[in-house]
Amino acid sequence: MNSNSTPEQLMNSVKETQSAMVEMVAKTLECMEKHLDLNLKAARANLADATEASSQLMSVKDAPEFYATVQAVSQPALGKVTSYSRTVYDINAEAAAEFAKMVEARMTEVNKAMSASINEMSKSAPAGSEGMVAMVKSAFAASNSAFDAINKAAKQVVEMVETNVDAATKAGEATVAASPKGASRRNAKAAN
Repeated sequence: MNSNSTPEQLMNSVKETQSAMVEMVAKTLECMEKHLDLNLKAARANLADATEASSQLMSVKDAPEFYATVQAVSQPALGKVTSYSRTVYDINAEAAAEFAKMVEARMTEVNKAMSASINEMSKSAPAGSEGMVAMVKSAFAASNSAFDAINKAAKQVVEMVETNVDAATKAGEATVAASPKGASRRNAKAAN
């Protein structure tokens, strides 16, 4: 904002900032609601699973049956942990993307205002200050280039993390899907 800003321009800037803050708080609350809902559902499911597992374990008559029962009740739990973790990551990634969009939009507005202020300054600058104006323009362009580079790098990191989380989730799901077969064979050998 330049030194010739009007009270209306100042009030508009304050209103835009307030609107952006309200939007960010609303998104934060939405994210918190999603986490609370997920955790309540997980707690209910865990209580039901624990009740069922304890009921099954109470009816066990010998060691091989105990091992088989433990294996049977633990496999669904591993899958649920993987699913829960993925959902938590998705909620957080969605919120981070929304915040990034808001910041990027705000930065675009600030850049437009700054560019207009620099152009206005260059028009009304006294004679002999062309070098200073050129330096300010150059610094502004350099800061925009740096911001763009950082923004691009951050997006690449997010994509890489997303790819790694997907791969880890698939590997975990494959391990969970494959492990009952191997465990059943080990338990059968132990029983004999």
